Amino acid sequence: DSPCIHTGNKCVIIMVDNTIYNPGLADKLRGILSIYSLCKEKHIDFKINWTYPFELTEYLLPNKINWIIEQEKIKYSLSDSKIVVIDTLPNIHASRQSIIDKKIFDDTVLNSQYLQYHIYTNSIIHTQAFPNLFRELFTPSEKLQSLIDLHHKNIGGKYVAASFRFLELLGDFKDSEGMDETLPPRELLIEQCYIELKKFIDTLPEFYKILVTSDSERFLTKASTLPRTYIIPGKVIHIRYKTTDTSAYMKTFLDMFLLSGAESLVLFKTGKMYNSGFPRLASQIGNKPFKIHEF
Repeated sequence: DSPCIHTGNKCVIIMVDNTIYNPGLADKLRGILSIYSLCKEKHIDFKINWTYPFELTEYLLPNKINWIIEQEKIKYSLSDSKIVVIDTLPNIHASRQSIIDKKIFDDTVLNSQYLQYHIYTNSIIHTQAFPNLFRELFTPSEKLQSLIDLHHKNIGGKYVAASFRFLELLGDFKDSEGMDETLPPRELLIEQCYIELKKFIDTLPEFYKILVTSDSERFLTKASTLPRTYIIPGKVIHIRYKTTDTSAYMKTFLDMFLLSGAESLVLFKTGKMYNSGFPRLASQIGNKPFKIHEF
């Protein structure tokens, strides 16, 4: 049962419901871990209401903490609940952002008296604790775990990860509404990244496989022709959007867990390619080295 409803204790509920705030998967999970770390520190009940564009429990289940809250126990009256948005700002250093986010949490949650605080966030707090916080909160669903096991078996040993995030630069899909960059020749960009990946592979010991992840199926097809590369099959989408093909959501979580299992992770970036938070979060969850390779 949900302790925050019956004891009169404060309860923080992370909201992922497509009402006012909807960042990508890495941002959502990072926010969850950050706010959970503060609730744990201050002994505040913690729940997650992730209903859009899918139910989180299809992919991640509670592990040591029961964060599930039944819909009928969420209070929407203004006298009982308060909406709090803790949104990180662009171009602020993570340590400074962390101080700002903690202050917003203290000012709103600690210094007021509501039964529930409905928090929308992509906060960055206590990242060094992410591996433990993630394990306390989450364990993969049975279906996701079986896929993780299958791909680890297929890879068959140690591997490093190489990530490429193109957004709409290669025309695979439209990621950001209203974003229409002047595109460089697509084949040229694919070729540049392919050559850089090949050079990277040549520096690695021969027993390492290379897990390649990207938001471009066109690039993945090309990358798969390189020796020792491993590509997770499946459709690529941005997790903000609703789709009837739920296998695409499953692939995103699978990518994250396999990235977190790599020995080290590298995000490749050139030109207008995106500085993705996805492999960085996977490295934090897995407590693995991460670097950005600009070329």
